[in-house]
Amino acid sequence: MSPLPTDTVANPIDLMAWCRANKDEFKPPVSNKYLYDGEDFFAMVIGGPNARNDFHVTNSEELFYQLQGDIVVVIREGDRLRPVPVREGETFFVPGGVPHAPTRPPGTLGLVIERRRPAGEIEHQQFYCDNCEALVHDQAFDCADIVEHFAQAMEAFWADPEKSTCPECGHRCGKPAPVARIEFEPEIRVIREGEA
Repeated sequence: MSPLPTDTVANPIDLMAWCRANKDEFKPPVSNKYLYDGEDFFAMVIGGPNARNDFHVTNSEELFYQLQGDIVVVIREGDRLRPVPVREGETFFVPGGVPHAPTRPPGTLGLVIERRRPAGEIEHQQFYCDNCEALVHDQAFDCADIVEHFAQAMEAFWADPEKSTCPECGHRCGKPAPVARIEFEPEIRVIREGEA
């Protein structure tokens, strides 16, 4: 086996220095930026706060590593939503096919590693009613660029009264404010900007 050409291998990155240098680019709704954008996988750093109410579903796995602060990843299990706290220094593995919604308060930083989806592989953004937890909308798309396409798909959903209205209870699922903080005890509660 011949060695890799040295001009294709990037130098190591001081991750926290990179985060500080790029902190202005972590903007809601998703607050993500590529750290590595490779052929087989990509790695994103995601800062808080985020301002989203969608669930991501793909056929591939995702690995979360929480660098700074504590977050909650809400997963869909059957017909219910379950919040999973991911504390600073912890990892969290999401199998393919599991709807999941990361919730990130201010000052948090996480690393997420995902498999690069080949052209034509469909993934989903799902929106569940925050009143009755029914599925409101399932947006299926071929996501060429997760940093750009996710935010665009969310904005389109929030702007469309028909798509964003729950078919079960009639509640409108609008654009959420950024997460202000998360209370973990006595139960998990996400407080958004402007809420008590």
